[in-house]
Amino acid sequence: MYDSCPVCLGRLRRQVKTPCKHTFCKNCLCNVYKLSPAKTCPLCRAPLEYYISKRNSTIKLVFFS
Repeated sequence: MYDSCPVCLGRLRRQVKTPCKHTFCKNCLCNVYKLSPAKTCPLCRAPLEYYISKRNSTIKLVFFS
């Protein structure tokens, strides 16, 4: 069996872990963050801030709490 994303309910793709220890698909969490006025974790509502660091062709998602 595989772990599922609590946002899309599908298989975790390019998984990312928040400071509050929840795991989501990278794209799902980015979309939730963009659309959410509160900028909080979709599961526990802990505040999230992140930046995307682009180096060469690698994208790194970094979260702060």
